Amino acid sequence: MKSLLVLLLLIAGVESVRADDANPETATHSARLAAYQSVVRPVLQKLCVRCHGAEKQSGDVRLDTLSPDVDSAGFSVSVWHDALDQINLGEMPPPNETPLDAVQHKQLVTWIAATLNEAAEAQRYADGRVLMRRLTRYEYANTMRDLLGIAFDVARELPPEPASPEGFLNNGATLEMSSTQVETYLAAARRALEVAIVTGEQPRIFRYEAVETAVGRLPRSKEGGHVPVNPEFLLSIPEFPRSGEFRMRIRAHAVVPEGEDFPRLRASLGNVPGIIHVPRKLVGEVDITAGADAPQTIEFRGRMEDFPQPGDQKFGNVAFDGMIALIDFLDADGRELRYADRTYSDPPPKPNAKQAKNAPPPNGRPAPEGDAPRYDVVIASVEFEAPYFESWPPPSHSRLLAHSDDTATEADRARAVLKRFMRRAYRRPVQSDELDQTVDLFAAIRPQVSSFEEALRETLASVLVSPHFLYIVELRESRATNVSQQQPVSDTDSTNTTRGRQEPSRLTDFELATRLSYFLWSTLPDDRLLELAERGELKQPAVLDAQVRRMLDDERSNEFVNRFADQWFDLTALERVAVNPEFYPDFDSELKVAMQAETRGVLREIVRNDLSCLELLNSDWTIANRALATHYGLSDRPRTSAFERVALRDADRRGGVLGHGAFLLSQSDGQRPHPIKRAVWILDRLLDSPPAPPPPAVPELDTERADLAKLTLKQQLEVHRSEEACRSCHAGIDPWGIPLEHFDAIGLWRERSPIRVADRRRKGSTAEVEAPVADAASRLPDGSDIGSSAQLKEYLLTNRREQFARAVVKRLAGYALGRSLDIGDRPAIEQLRQDFVARDFRLRQLVVALVGSELFQSK
Repeated sequence: MKSLLVLLLLIAGVESVRADDANPETATHSARLAAYQSVVRPVLQKLCVRCHGAEKQSGDVRLDTLSPDVDSAGFSVSVWHDALDQINLGEMPPPNETPLDAVQHKQLVTWIAATLNEAAEAQRYADGRVLMRRLTRYEYANTMRDLLGIAFDVARELPPEPASPEGFLNNGATLEMSSTQVETYLAAARRALEVAIVTGEQPRIFRYEAVETAVGRLPRSKEGGHVPVNPEFLLSIPEFPRSGEFRMRIRAHAVVPEGEDFPRLRASLGNVPGIIHVPRKLVGEVDITAGADAPQTIEFRGRMEDFPQPGDQKFGNVAFDGMIALIDFLDADGRELRYADRTYSDPPPKPNAKQAKNAPPPNGRPAPEGDAPRYDVVIASVEFEAPYFESWPPPSHSRLLAHSDDTATEADRARAVLKRFMRRAYRRPVQSDELDQTVDLFAAIRPQVSSFEEALRETLASVLVSPHFLYIVELRESRATNVSQQQPVSDTDSTNTTRGRQEPSRLTDFELATRLSYFLWSTLPDDRLLELAERGELKQPAVLDAQVRRMLDDERSNEFVNRFADQWFDLTALERVAVNPEFYPDFDSELKVAMQAETRGVLREIVRNDLSCLELLNSDWTIANRALATHYGLSDRPRTSAFERVALRDADRRGGVLGHGAFLLSQSDGQRPHPIKRAVWILDRLLDSPPAPPPPAVPELDTERADLAKLTLKQQLEVHRSEEACRSCHAGIDPWGIPLEHFDAIGLWRERSPIRVADRRRKGSTAEVEAPVADAASRLPDGSDIGSSAQLKEYLLTNRREQFARAVVKRLAGYALGRSLDIGDRPAIEQLRQDFVARDFRLRQLVVALVGSELFQSK
């Protein structure tokens, strides 16, 4: 790796700086260059240039052109920065080389740090910032929901965002916009406004209610991969609207014998188009925890157009026309819950003569003996209503079109509506010329449509495709008197230049409210933030501190926790890994959702309860539901599918993210664990030291190769490292993943590492042979011997706390700012890191400190 090679070159034979030399921390630029020429460069020429010079560049590193001058083109911030990190971490010199003595260590670290500080000051704000970025898909969806007051997925047609090099989706440099996207945004805005603002009379409402299941034969074919349906309760919906919101309400209770966990109820909506299959889609699934004395009421909502509907032509030979609501009863483990003596919507075949009298029918249970209660779900009633409106006109319509003077002209009413709407949409006051232009558009549209509402919908759609809505825009303060004529701050506008350094422009109160709200809520500012911004009070430290804490306590901060966790820990990688059923036939893909929820939940617990972020490295608790706890084999497990804090014991081996299934599964190939992927994840996500990508000509490890197939994965990696092209990088990578060898590809603990070889009986298949004991022993690059995942976590807590702190601060700052960090941010990041460590790694306090910093409040 480039950083490791440079470190070796830097410290293998550096002489001590003379006591009468200038202190590097206060030395001038020329004095630092002189120190380099007199001390560092001769060492490089003597020991390193032969392998890293003009004729040969081992590891793609050339040192004879490496410059210490921050003003030169040959200066490399990343190389010097990595050098400083590796020296501080004790990874260089390598264990087999002579170590630096205390004086050498201090002098070298001080010189490099001073040079990097000089580079940071020189580059600070000089490169400009991404100060106008598009809303992400999820930010757009949340903003439309809160602006229009509707629960409607407006972002599903939008293309996904590419991740930045740091893994974030909200990085302005990656959020592009095409003409096709603008058309998509306009179509989405029109669809949403048709839901939010209604016209005409209230449409016909279809209501159905039942206390007993409808009975009729349903298709059971398995042809074409269809999964037969077998609901315990069915509601027939013969007539229905093609679009609009629906509401399904179910009153039910459970009978739970002692020793059993709570059963579940699953509701789906679909139709019977023929005799082959029943197309349907899940509406929702809940635990039934109430008893017969107080049944619980479950309410599901959705939109009709999102569910399979029959065509206009009826098939004729089916039991149910129209649509059907299907309700399944499941035990705590997800198995169908039914009995032979009960009537269901489509009862299974009766047991044949060869079956025992009390044997369960297919997909059923035997009835309990004697007076023992049967484990069951009992439905009292099911109601279905569509389209569903809380009132008519809907609350969204009344709020958007509210006007105190009913006698006003349409033009005056439109002006009032547009002024209020545009202020919220643009997240700032609307200037008179902006408003006038939009009112003129309404006036031009009105004669072409039949109603005031239709004209207003089209006018509001134009607001929703404005850059002032689709983008987070930060403007030049010098032209603040006319917002509509301001331009986004460009690279050359982003600073106020003074002699010797660059000064940042500060955010306005409204810009601060917007940046803060999209950071913690992923949506537009609420009325409280906008009021404080309008009064010019939001920047006051005490006021801003109180608002950050208020926002973190609000349920909307779940957006911050979930999005930050997903992108920091790359939780969406779970979707990219297909678990091989040949290796893990009992794995339920729903566990992937639970694994993601675990890591999100742990981060949420840390933020909400002001816990130390070190709990991410190791802890005696986690967040799990019954299914995940059962998968892990935890000593204690919840009784329901709800996620809750679960105490861990040493034997559970789960504390910290390195024991989370989300990490272990996502960094596998779905068949076997992948120590290299796991190692790279640790170095990148936890230690902010991502390895360089492999050279294009270097082949990947081929575990199916004949000479490797009979070896354990650790042994295969040892062979891989013996190859010249792989050794230099993998020597610093592989040791971090090997201590996790006891965790298999789906995150389960194992004592042995199975080996699979070619199966001679079945061409193209593999067979498992006798498995050796899993070997998790590893020696890290700094010479530390690690024998298990527990020891690795302890090592991180003891030896890598400072590095972990910097990783947390940099990830949080990059996410909050919506851009990649650069050398100019280094002093601010370092100050935040020091404060973070001093406050016992409290993530909640770090959020407060970050928002209050110049880094967050500057353009």
